[in-house]
Amino acid sequence: MDNKHKEHINPESKPRGNKSRFALIILALGIVAMAGLYWTKSLKVKDVQFTGNFFALTEELENAAMIPSGVHPDSMDLNAIKSRIEALDYVDEVEIQVEPGGDLIFDVKEREPIGILIEGAERAYLDKDGVALPIPEDKVLDLPLVYGFSSRKDTLTSEDFKQVSEFLQTAKTNSLYWITISEVAYSEEEGVVALSFENGVKLIFGKNNFDHKLANWGTFYTEVVRVKGMQSMRQIDLRFRNQVVTKEI
Repeated sequence: MDNKHKEHINPESKPRGNKSRFALIILALGIVAMAGLYWTKSLKVKDVQFTGNFFALTEELENAAMIPSGVHPDSMDLNAIKSRIEALDYVDEVEIQVEPGGDLIFDVKEREPIGILIEGAERAYLDKDGVALPIPEDKVLDLPLVYGFSSRKDTLTSEDFKQVSEFLQTAKTNSLYWITISEVAYSEEEGVVALSFENGVKLIFGKNNFDHKLANWGTFYTEVVRVKGMQSMRQIDLRFRNQVVTKEI
């Protein structure tokens, strides 16, 4: 082979193209970063939106947030804003998002009433954690009435209420259970006691294992009550695992 025609390649000549491209990439990234920094510093809040609220009025949420128009998002104490909003009766928690266009989005998770606490003339909604909530005049829900607890406490924390709460949460998972229960109370001897929506028959559910006991109630209601009716029944005891004990007039 003729060495005269061999091409001589400088080993240092190849990296120059790669270095140039790398430098251009670094420059481009720097420009993007500077543009992003400029965008962040010049960004102002244009609009404030609330989602997920039903009981808490938007005006009430806006007043709690106290966000002036035209403010820079990075100048706000989002934790303080979050705390003020979560101090409202129906707000359980809130998540805050800053949109690219400058909008602030507040995603509100509200407390969900599961019963109406009754004490004399006093009425209050209760959520699963026992938090007593005011009843808005225009947002009255059809919920089971709960007796035997004091409405003077902001939050019910007793073991008795925890049993009632577990019962109501379980009952709410099935529409048949839910619509056939009208009132709920608790006694040390019998545990959770309810009245049927139809004819006000006493239903004894005892303590714990409410999924199984409510399933028995659903079966009994479907196979017996719908056929025979509730007119002659005075009490239905569902505390036992494999049987339903009834007392009739």
